[in-house]
Amino acid sequence: MPVPDALAVLTRTPLFQDADRDTLEALAIHARFATFERGNCVFRAGDPADVLHIVALGSVRIYRVQRGGREFTLGVDGPRHVLELAGVLGSDHRHMAHAQALGTPTALLTMPADRLRHAILHTPALAGTVIAHLARREADHHRRLEALVFSGLGARLAAYLLQQRTPHVLPTNSELAALLGTVPEIGSRKLGEFYRLGWIDLHRRRVTVMDAGDLQRLADGE
Repeated sequence: MPVPDALAVLTRTPLFQDADRDTLEALAIHARFATFERGNCVFRAGDPADVLHIVALGSVRIYRVQRGGREFTLGVDGPRHVLELAGVLGSDHRHMAHAQALGTPTALLTMPADRLRHAILHTPALAGTVIAHLARREADHHRRLEALVFSGLGARLAAYLLQQRTPHVLPTNSELAALLGTVPEIGSRKLGEFYRLGWIDLHRRRVTVMDAGDLQRLADGE
């Protein structure tokens, strides 16, 4: 699949939806594409956040490593998502989490972070969009943390399936496991269990919800 041009990526990225054409063109001039294979590190927690990354193709896992080496996935970002914006805009300009490419390949649009900070300072509409974006991401992280702490894997998988359009093409086993906070083998077994119960229909990677009621009850913890 061909990589789109820089201006096209910026135009389609929700973070920049309120930026005027001149602002986007000025940013696009300094943007470059970088390609990563599955499993490649994009950046690590503590690295200087001097570059803004936007997913153009593929997907990227954002995660933290707990004591003992256990990894905690904060989310999986696909096309038109901005990676770790809080690190780019933070006071010390350092990344707070690790980023790993999941797509094969994953293409990222990159630009100097100081260019984005300059655009935010001089474009009130863009500044408002950035604030709203950061607020949404924080709320998403709180919901995910709550689900991981208080919900079982079955409930998390049921909630995920109900949030998607049906039929829905599942991400790879690794991506789905990262989203659910588990490992691929256990996630696949849980999908198989839902299929045997008749709650979903599964053909290759395409899943169709057949019994939304039972999935909703499981997601609600009933």
